[in-house]
Amino acid sequence: QLSPRALHFAVRDAGLPREQVKTFARRLHWRDLASFHLSVFPEMPWRPIRAHYASHEWSGDASALRAWQRGNTGFPMVDAGMRCLYATGWMHQSVRMVVASFLIEYLGISWVDGARWFHDTLVDADLAINSMMWQNAGRSGIDQWNFVLSPETGSQDPSGGYVRKWVPELAGLPTKHLHAPWKAPAATLSAAGVELGATYPHRIVPDLPAARRITVAALLRMRASSLDFNDAGGYDLITLPTGETTRVFTKQEFRLTASGLLKPPPSGSRGRGSARSRHTSGGGRASGRGAQLQGKVSTGQKKISSFF
Repeated sequence: QLSPRALHFAVRDAGLPREQVKTFARRLHWRDLASFHLSVFPEMPWRPIRAHYASHEWSGDASALRAWQRGNTGFPMVDAGMRCLYATGWMHQSVRMVVASFLIEYLGISWVDGARWFHDTLVDADLAINSMMWQNAGRSGIDQWNFVLSPETGSQDPSGGYVRKWVPELAGLPTKHLHAPWKAPAATLSAAGVELGATYPHRIVPDLPAARRITVAALLRMRASSLDFNDAGGYDLITLPTGETTRVFTKQEFRLTASGLLKPPPSGSRGRGSARSRHTSGGGRASGRGAQLQGKVSTGQKKISSFF
């Protein structure tokens, strides 16, 4: 067996350009970060690190969960990813974030269900990595994803080749309509042999913004009922295994005042916090007695897209 330290220094000392090794090195660090998280929070695979998030109201729609698992949501990018996962046991990391974002943000289904499915279907499943990333996607981990990925733009599949491979019933559609077939003219659908609701399912979420508003409202209700875990800056507080308390990064749209109202962003703020479609960096600093350990836990969280 090779230790991650041996691999790290072997690659570092190989004399290769930084651009060729930085992603590999970063993923080695993420691997150890996830293992550290699991050692500190051994119930991380099923219990929120932000303990008060256990009272979050999630949808119990079993049919929607099944549609997501089997790639029958009516959103081609999501369906392609989930079918690829089930057939091969693997999925590209950028697509993993699309399907995870869809499950949590738009279906309102618990991250625990997503983590379980990924752990059962990934051939390279790692309990620590899988749990850490689903916790962050579900907003209950040490970090929170600072973006929401659209399930309908197809930006991860500009040629359409990925969707055509895994959703062959749509293969005849022009690329401009491939990732959102409900927007295609009836004649275009007919020419491609596509009948929505028959050869390919209707979207299980017809109004994405409305669906996300429901999920966000559930989170805000939970946070407003747990103000003992809300600091003066509107950040979540967690209790470490040592009994110490520290704060963790909380997106601006989820920050509350001491009275449970939405906290306005700082004047002129340009940092993390609002829902975005791109990956951003930065985050809240730890404070209080647990700052030293929280600093260790947070190391490496700046680029969420680097490892899932």
